[in-house]
Amino acid sequence: MKQEKLKIGIIGLGRMGLVHAAIFNSLPESEVVAVVDPALFPAKPLQMMNPKIKVFKSIDKMLKKMHIDGVLIASPVGFHIENALECVRNNIPFLMEKPLALNAEQAQPLIDELKKNPVPNMIGYMARNIDSFQEGKKIIDSGALGKIINVKGTVYVSQLFKQGKGWRYDPKISGGGVLESQGSHLLDLLYWYFGPVKKVNADILSVYSKGIEDFSHVVMDFESGLKGWIDASWSVRFKRKMELKIDILGENGNLAISDDSVDLFLDSPVGDYKKGKTYLSANELFSGVHIDISGAKFTYQDQEFIRAIMEKDSTSPSIHDGFHIQKIVDSCYESASNDGAPVFIK
Repeated sequence: MKQEKLKIGIIGLGRMGLVHAAIFNSLPESEVVAVVDPALFPAKPLQMMNPKIKVFKSIDKMLKKMHIDGVLIASPVGFHIENALECVRNNIPFLMEKPLALNAEQAQPLIDELKKNPVPNMIGYMARNIDSFQEGKKIIDSGALGKIINVKGTVYVSQLFKQGKGWRYDPKISGGGVLESQGSHLLDLLYWYFGPVKKVNADILSVYSKGIEDFSHVVMDFESGLKGWIDASWSVRFKRKMELKIDILGENGNLAISDDSVDLFLDSPVGDYKKGKTYLSANELFSGVHIDISGAKFTYQDQEFIRAIMEKDSTSPSIHDGFHIQKIVDSCYESASNDGAPVFIK
């Protein structure tokens, strides 16, 4: 007997909403049956491909009229929490695009609600799904590097060289600039690799934007005692796409991880990892994917969300992971507003 497909609702039909809609419609286990956007015109291309898709102006109307198995939240950041709360109160699993919220205070009601009703949930820090960063996680967890001495990370993209337009550049709707947007991907990777952050000192700079940062630099102390720093900007030229890179210094070697490669050097062999240099390209690490729309990382992410729905299981990164990242970002902004003074993560 053929298994019925999971019915997915999409909240917000900007770029990411459309990317996820295309993926969910292409996966064998799921189909998009409803979309929510206050402007109805973005839904027209989807309806041309599938006239059965229903269009609504609000999530509550969709949930009242449709049977939905899971929701993708890709609305502007300022509306993430209210949309997620509707899902939790209706016992519906959800995948939320990052970042979590405008700030941790806005996100707290969702954290409280999930404690009472822990429906499957996920936040869209898709860098965890990039093959090279997954390989980096395996190497770190193996202990091959020995004691970790220091870590640094960068994220750069050629996005903004004049005043930006749209909600992403309005702090009342987006929550912040490059640190909240692209920089939070880097913060999530470091949290995934090395655990919670205890303290930050941060500096931010606005060159093209008003009210949000175009450049950010953060020094971090992890709860483990490890120290590191990150640098983020969306105003660096010659970056065709977002470029993430993490460099890790250990007592037994070095590890450099980017979107495109893993570069490992060890003084002594450990387990499966040989002495000297090991280089792995993205092509060597690629494991294959059902469909690639805007990058395999999004397909991996959506497949994991589908698995969590079907198995009624927790997944990673979760909303609680996103909450820690949000608190780090908030603390960075607090530090930057006080000339880089240290701020402890609450």
